[in-house]
Amino acid sequence: MKDRVFTVLSWIAFAHALIVLAGVLDGMNNSLPIPTSEVGRFYSDYLSTVFAGEEIIAYAVSPVIWLLSYVVTGAPRILPWKK
Repeated sequence: MKDRVFTVLSWIAFAHALIVLAGVLDGMNNSLPIPTSEVGRFYSDYLSTVFAGEEIIAYAVSPVIWLLSYVVTGAPRILPWKK
């Protein structure tokens, strides 16, 4: 049962890491203080909705899930399709 839970959590962590990476790279590409692309708007909406604008929590979610997975199951499962 815990393997299934951590498989789902690893997919969530992987998807979240991709969203954060895309948002950060889009923000680095843009010199304006407001997001102008669809990716930037999605990322800012995602941060404000899911994490109430707390960026440090948003950056820490995936590593915390990977660390917790490593402690409990012995494998960090950064890539969810590999065990």
